[in-house]
Amino acid sequence: MMARFFNTTLPYWDPRARYCTEGYRDLPFPLDDIGHGREGEPASLDMEHEMPFEGLIGMLRSWSAVATAKQRGVDLLGERVVKELEEEWGGASLVRKVTFKAFLLAGTPPPPHPQGR
Repeated sequence: MMARFFNTTLPYWDPRARYCTEGYRDLPFPLDDIGHGREGEPASLDMEHEMPFEGLIGMLRSWSAVATAKQRGVDLLGERVVKELEEEWGGASLVRKVTFKAFLLAGTPPPPHPQGR
């Protein structure tokens, strides 16, 4: 259900959001590599968090695509969708461990080009 819900949000995302959804692999990053991710190969890590169902729904409501859809008259998190998500979650009172992906790109500016070249 989460993948299906995410797919319903795609038409409402700002085009730049693809950097996030694609793991920042296509993000231009013109800095010199220092060993913590580089252009085309960001370092990634998993961040675990205990979350109640209401926290999940609150997080989904905070997505800019959900807000954009609502401004256009489309409620992506209507009662039916929330109920389906709740069933998949295992019930509204259940607290689950969720894993968020984090990405890292770190670098230093390249040396300046000599004047006149």
